Amino acid sequence: MNKIIFRDPNITIFQSALFQTNTTVIHTEDVVIVVDPCWLPDEVIEIRHYVDSIRKNRSLYLMFTHSDYDHIMGYKAFDADKVFVSKTMADNPDKEKILEQILDFDEKYYIQRPYPIEFPNGDFTVFRDGVQYRQGNTKMTFYLTPGHTADSMMIVIWQLGLCIAGDYLSNIEFPFIYHSSVDYVNTLEKLPVIHDRNWFTRMIPGHGDPALSINDWLQRRTESLAYIFALRESIATGIPFDESSLWSRYHFPRLQQKYHLDNIALMTREYEQGLWEWDPDFSLQDISHMPQTEQQRVENEEDDAG
Repeated sequence: MNKIIFRDPNITIFQSALFQTNTTVIHTEDVVIVVDPCWLPDEVIEIRHYVDSIRKNRSLYLMFTHSDYDHIMGYKAFDADKVFVSKTMADNPDKEKILEQILDFDEKYYIQRPYPIEFPNGDFTVFRDGVQYRQGNTKMTFYLTPGHTADSMMIVIWQLGLCIAGDYLSNIEFPFIYHSSVDYVNTLEKLPVIHDRNWFTRMIPGHGDPALSINDWLQRRTESLAYIFALRESIATGIPFDESSLWSRYHFPRLQQKYHLDNIALMTREYEQGLWEWDPDFSLQDISHMPQTEQQRVENEEDDAG
């Protein structure tokens, strides 16, 4: 069953018993938003009952950070007024394959769902960074964040100081790179810029605990970059990767070893194709960028207005 791992007057995070996967429910005066409803049918129905209990006359929006099958399982359990996806997710050529993954999972464990299994059909598609949507006084901004998958995106809810990150910046998973390590690094490099334009302090990953301060998610960003560049160094130089330090930080090696080996295989192909080069003088400080303070942000906005 789900457990609620975080709650405040506007945000409730339901966490599945499987893979500590998060479904975020946001409610403001204007709208109720459900992000990535998952996993098991009882968990999804529990979330739907909660949403029904708080919805009243407000619109209901469903948002999907990416198309991994575990994040879209609960789509048809909700009668949404609007569904938000990235344009790349809307155009995903592997929709049937993803649905088959859900059906395979359900059949493997004799699971029957009281709602249909369908790929999300987006009413609002995000085609570039900084696309905004307003419902009353609730302002949402969307950013394309490929790397984990090609169709990943992040969502910022302005007045809540909140970023929903999808499968980035987890405290229980190192980067799982299904699409591109080059894009993954670019996404991590872009994060402080997204912050400076939107001013969020809290970030919710797809798996694990929310980061409730800027320092927390910045530390996770640094750890993600350090993992990728250590792996690049190992691939480029032949120096063995220090797995002991990896498993001292992340505590599910029986499962996650596979994702680590998949990262090695993907990044080795990228290296052989010349998609990235290793610089022996590289330092994480070369791409470090600290987010603005609130005072700096206000001063910059005043300068822009002037």
